[in-house]
Amino acid sequence: MKEKRLIKYFVLVYWTFFALTTVVDKIIPDVYPFWVGADFYTLFIKLFASLGLKDPVFATIALAGVSLIEITAFVCYSFSLVNLLNGKDHRSEQWFYRGISFSILLFSLFTIGDQVFGDRFTLLEHSIFWIILIVSWAVFKYNSLSGDRTINLTLSKDIKIGLLAGTVLTLVTSYSIIDFSKSTYYRKAEPVQGEEVVQGVYKFDFPFLGDKRTLENTIKAFEKGHPELKINYIYTGPDELNTKKKTHMLLYVFTETKESPNR
Repeated sequence: MKEKRLIKYFVLVYWTFFALTTVVDKIIPDVYPFWVGADFYTLFIKLFASLGLKDPVFATIALAGVSLIEITAFVCYSFSLVNLLNGKDHRSEQWFYRGISFSILLFSLFTIGDQVFGDRFTLLEHSIFWIILIVSWAVFKYNSLSGDRTINLTLSKDIKIGLLAGTVLTLVTSYSIIDFSKSTYYRKAEPVQGEEVVQGVYKFDFPFLGDKRTLENTIKAFEKGHPELKINYIYTGPDELNTKKKTHMLLYVFTETKESPNR
């Protein structure tokens, strides 16, 4: 295979799957085995609420617009890949240019939003992606400057040994991950047992990837196990106490004893 074409495949396959996963992330925002989705709707609501725009319609319109651009970019990349596979290089280049243009538009909107909402960390992230898109287009279109050499795909003895060793290690690692998931993932939704740190205050150390279901089951189990107590306040520990930030959470429940019904 020619070097120029191989590089085009690398660039195009990356952005096709990148766009695909972003679309899937909008469709599946929840947490499942081997998939951790992001709840962008809730995030958008919080962002617009920080500007005083608390009506969910603003978040809905923004998320719908972002999703439309991402889906369009994915379609463009897919058409470009199909045309490249069929040897239609010119049409592939046209579709890839359209996909890159929509992606640049998307990340431009993200960087504007980062400035408006004051999120400097994601501003850097989105700016880097913006630059990478420009570089990807330049590499895709002008990589012939490096020479159009032929890549030898013949498998030598060393390559065969490397592929065999890599395959074995991949299978062993995959089995270990799957086995770990089967034996531990069920704990994610189980109630967490609280520890009374001071009188009337209970600390709950949530497991990795614990979510709202874990919280709901924990509170229900606590109320069932302590019918004499009334929950006054639920406090989430600050980032300094959450050892793994978004993947780990400390919860504090403040309680008091219920008054006797005879009083």
